Amino acid sequence: MGTIDLKKVTKEDLLARQPLREFFVWWNDITDTDIISFEAALDSASNEGEMQNYLEQNPLLLIQYLGGGHGRWVVPHKRLGADHVTDFIVGERDSMGFHWTAVELESPKDKIFNKNGDFSAKTNHAIRQISDWRSWLKKNQNYASRPRCEQGLELKDIDPDLPGLIIIGREKDVDPSTKERRRQQSSQLDIRIHTYDWLLRNARGRVSAMETLRSRQLESTS
Repeated sequence: MGTIDLKKVTKEDLLARQPLREFFVWWNDITDTDIISFEAALDSASNEGEMQNYLEQNPLLLIQYLGGGHGRWVVPHKRLGADHVTDFIVGERDSMGFHWTAVELESPKDKIFNKNGDFSAKTNHAIRQISDWRSWLKKNQNYASRPRCEQGLELKDIDPDLPGLIIIGREKDVDPSTKERRRQQSSQLDIRIHTYDWLLRNARGRVSAMETLRSRQLESTS
């Protein structure tokens, strides 16, 4: 058998070897155009459903906070049994295997905290959702991790206590004095709570990093 010429391997060739390949995301394909589009979508969105639809169509904007690895997956509306449907399950893979995060979206118009400083009803609802998904996974981990050819969900290596991520509200509506409390609560629950601007900031950072990398590559060949 001859050797593979890596220079001739296409994205389609690589994709064919990936599990859940219809949900595989090429995270480094992000551009300034994506940033502009995301900003416009955020400014015009009035509810959670609009952002769910937008991020389903533009999943690379949901994964720019992740570090290095061997692949990224964004799975929308994953049904967990008869009673639960996630907004998204985000996957990444490294030398240790697959790592999954349960993602719950709320509206960009919603608040993280109410006026007395407690989590808002929307934030508490999102926390309960993730807690319910974890409870289901504890009872059905084997089914969830089995490949689809064995009638499973193909969420390989999924941990029933998977971390959670809640995206809610905008930074302009967040009192800076609540930052430490939110960090502490997030740590205790293993659920990160961020605004949509956090997603936007990570996306901008990725675009900037890719531009820097391309500039260095050009300099090294000139």
